[in-house]
Amino acid sequence: MMRYICPMCFKIAEIGEEKCSNCGYDFKNISDDDYSEKLIKAINHPDYNVAYMAAKIIGELKIKKAEKVLIEHLRNNGGKKDPYIEQIIVWALGEIGGEESHRFLLENKDKFSVLTKNIIENSLEKIKTRVANKEGESIGK
Repeated sequence: MMRYICPMCFKIAEIGEEKCSNCGYDFKNISDDDYSEKLIKAINHPDYNVAYMAAKIIGELKIKKAEKVLIEHLRNNGGKKDPYIEQIIVWALGEIGGEESHRFLLENKDKFSVLTKNIIENSLEKIKTRVANKEGESIGK
């Protein structure tokens, strides 16, 4: 029998169930979500590979509305930091981020893993250049 995963709480559900038995999410809503919303929800997926690929695709597609979720994920994942998820999210912020991402990365760059240091610098530069081109001036040094 086929199964699928609730996009809200990630509990495995059997096909045919109308609502998640764990959180009550109405599975009829799944097809209503656009692709970018599904990717944004997948950032918090418990399967590392799903979360990683969601962040990578968000950056590649430059899904701007994911910016706040990506920042919140980095902010709230204190005790269970995964340096590889951290890296891909920082990279994605470099691809899509604006002033809020720039400020967050700049203020928190010393809190990230050693593996993420170069990616932070590259992302900060990309954001700075993009915002400067948009506004005609540079942000933060």
